[in-house]
Amino acid sequence: MKNRIMISSIMILALIASGCSSTDAQQGQETNKQPVAKTTQSNESELSPVDVVETASQEVAKKSAPVSQKTKPNKEDLKHLEKVNYYQKSIKQKPSAEQKALAAIDRVAKQHKVNVKPDVNNSKFREMVVAAATNIQSLTPDEAKAVIDYAKKVDAYENSKKNEIIKQMKEKVNMGVPLTQEDKALLDAVTPIKPGQKLQGPPPSKDKPGQGGLEFPGPQQPKEEQPDKPVPQEPKPGQPDQPAPQDPKSGNQYDPIKARDYAYQWWNKRNNEQYNYYSRVSGGCYDCWADCTNFVSQAIKAGGIEERRNGTYWYYSDTKPSYAWGVANSFYKHFKERAQEVKSWKDLSVGDVVNVDFDHDGDIEHSAIVTKVDMWEVYITQHTSDKKDAPLSPWLRAGYDVYAWKMSTANLK
Repeated sequence: MKNRIMISSIMILALIASGCSSTDAQQGQETNKQPVAKTTQSNESELSPVDVVETASQEVAKKSAPVSQKTKPNKEDLKHLEKVNYYQKSIKQKPSAEQKALAAIDRVAKQHKVNVKPDVNNSKFREMVVAAATNIQSLTPDEAKAVIDYAKKVDAYENSKKNEIIKQMKEKVNMGVPLTQEDKALLDAVTPIKPGQKLQGPPPSKDKPGQGGLEFPGPQQPKEEQPDKPVPQEPKPGQPDQPAPQDPKSGNQYDPIKARDYAYQWWNKRNNEQYNYYSRVSGGCYDCWADCTNFVSQAIKAGGIEERRNGTYWYYSDTKPSYAWGVANSFYKHFKERAQEVKSWKDLSVGDVVNVDFDHDGDIEHSAIVTKVDMWEVYITQHTSDKKDAPLSPWLRAGYDVYAWKMSTANLK
C-alpha cells in the first residue's frame, strides 16, 4: 500500500504542460539563440517542465510521514477532496486519417528541429502533437482535422495518467496522511477546470475577405519579420487605436502595450537570463521545455500584472515558480478568480490572454497573448509553435474551447 501512496515521478508534466511545448524558434531564426551556460547536473538536470512537476510530486511523497497503519483522515483534507473531480474516461477509438495526422505532426517536428518517433508514451512526441494542434493555420484543412482528432487520443492518454495521480492522492488522505500545500497545488495543476465563459465567435468566414468560406484556412506563406518595434494597430469599430491609459488611482497598473512589446521582443527566443529556472532544471538547454504559459506570464508581468503569493498563487522564483506561472491548467484557475472573463472575440484587446482546451475535457492545454486586433481578426503571439501575430479565428472555427481574460481587471481583486 505504501508504494501505491507514492506518486509516480513519470506522470505529470507530459500531463500538465504538454499543451505548452517549447521548441526551437521558427526556421531561419537560429541567429537569435542565446547560449545558456550549463549548470551543475542534478537529479533534475534533463527534465522537461512536466518532469519538474512530476519530480515535485515525488518529493512531496518522500516528505510525507510513513504510514504503518491506517489512521483517521483529516476532515479538512476530506473536504478539500470533495472539490476534486476525475477526468471522464473516453472511449478509445483509432483516430481517423491517422497516417495523415502523423505525417503533419512529423513535418511540424522537423520544423522545430525535433526528431521523435510516434509514441504516445514519449512526452516529446506529445509536445509535437500539441505544437501541430496550435499551428493548424499552417496545415491543409484535411491535415488540420486529422491532427485535431489525433490530439484527442493523446489527451485521453494523459487524462488517464492524471486520474491515477488523483486516485493515489485520495488514497494518501484516506490513510491519514495530511495534505501539504504542495499537495494541494499539485492537485490544482492536474485536475479538470470548472468551465467558465467560452469565447464566442468569430463571424462566418465568408464575412472576411480572402477566406473563401473555408472551415480552416489553408497553408499560409510566412511573412518576413521586421525588427522588433511597436506596430500600429488597426482599431476595431468604435475603439481607439491604442488602449486607454490606466488610471493609477484605480489600483490597476497594467500596461497592455508593454506586455505586447515584451511578447514581440521574445516571441522567437527565450529570456533565460532573467527567467532561468526552466533552463536550469532542464540541464542548461536553451529551449527544450514546455514554455507557452511561462512566456505569457513573463509578458503580462512586464505589463504590470502583480504577482500573488496567496490563494492559488502566481509568481516567478528562481528556486521554483508557482504552477500557475508555467502550467496552463493552473494559470486558468488562478486568473478565473481574479480577472474578468471575455465573452466575445470582439471584446478582446491587446494584452488580454487566451487559454485553450482542444477537446472539451476540462484540461487547458495552451496559453497565448493577444498582440494585435483589427476589424476582422484578433491576433495572438505564442510559444509552442513560436508565432507572432497569428490569427485566433482558426482555433474558434476548429471548435476549440477558448477562454479569455480581460487583463486590465486582474490587479483589482
